[in-house]
Amino acid sequence: MRAIKIGILLLLVLGLSISCAGRHSGHFNTQRGAAIGAGFGALAGQLIGSNTKSTLIGAGVGTLVGAIVGNAVDQESQITREAAATNRRIVYYNDEQDYAIEAIPGPEDQQTKCRKVTKREWDKGYLVSERVEEICEGEKVSRKY
Repeated sequence: MRAIKIGILLLLVLGLSISCAGRHSGHFNTQRGAAIGAGFGALAGQLIGSNTKSTLIGAGVGTLVGAIVGNAVDQESQITREAAATNRRIVYYNDEQDYAIEAIPGPEDQQTKCRKVTKREWDKGYLVSERVEEICEGEKVSRKY
């Protein structure tokens, strides 16, 4: 019974942490991933071990894994934001794995202050994926800009 109370308290604290992490979807993914990972890790630890020690171990492992995944998402979205901000083609290379990510900014829409960025991923000289992402200066509050 005590472990259930601790688990519920832990989930409440994590829920509060996630809600305060920020509203920007393109930012704070490391923190958000750590908080979500801690919550799921704590639940998994409680289900597997049914004691406080397992819950804490699960929360710790979940925090670590969530932070790693969130950091990877932050790094990948950084190139798009950088290309939109500088209005220049940006390329990140990984020479060890022969991998590159390229971001090519398009023209800015003066009315909406948004810019479309074409993002290409290359692996061993071959185009693996190409997608267009939209980066906006302000926040969209209503259906209009």
